[in-house]
Amino acid sequence: MLTLKASANDIERALNELHHTASTGTSSDARHAGNFLLALWDSDHFPLHLQDFQYLNPALMRQAMQLLAFLMTTGTRLEKFISAEAMDQVADNLSTLNCQDFMSQNIGKAMARPAPAARTLP
Repeated sequence: MLTLKASANDIERALNELHHTASTGTSSDARHAGNFLLALWDSDHFPLHLQDFQYLNPALMRQAMQLLAFLMTTGTRLEKFISAEAMDQVADNLSTLNCQDFMSQNIGKAMARPAPAARTLP
C-alpha cells in the first residue's frame, strides 16, 4: 500500500533523493525522476506522463507521489523549494541520458534552433 502522508522531513528527503537521482543518476530511474521534477517545475514545456510512475523503483515512486500530493494539497510550487541552478543540473543530466544536445541555460523557455540559411542556385 502506498502511504501519501508525509512529514516535512519526508518531503525534504523525497525532494533531495529525487533531485540526486535525477541530476547524477544513469539509470531509467534517473530519467523518470528527471522528467517528473521538470514537469513539476514547468509543466507547460515538460508535460507529466503519469504512466511513467510505473517505471520508478518503489521507494522513488512513493517519494514522488508524496511530493506531488504535498505540492497539490498545499498549492505550493516547486520553485519555492529548489533553485533554477538545481533544475539546470537535472535538465543537463536528462539531456545526456536522452542523448540530445540540449542547453539548459534557458530552462522553461522553448528551445528553437534557427532555420538553416537558404541556398541559392547559381
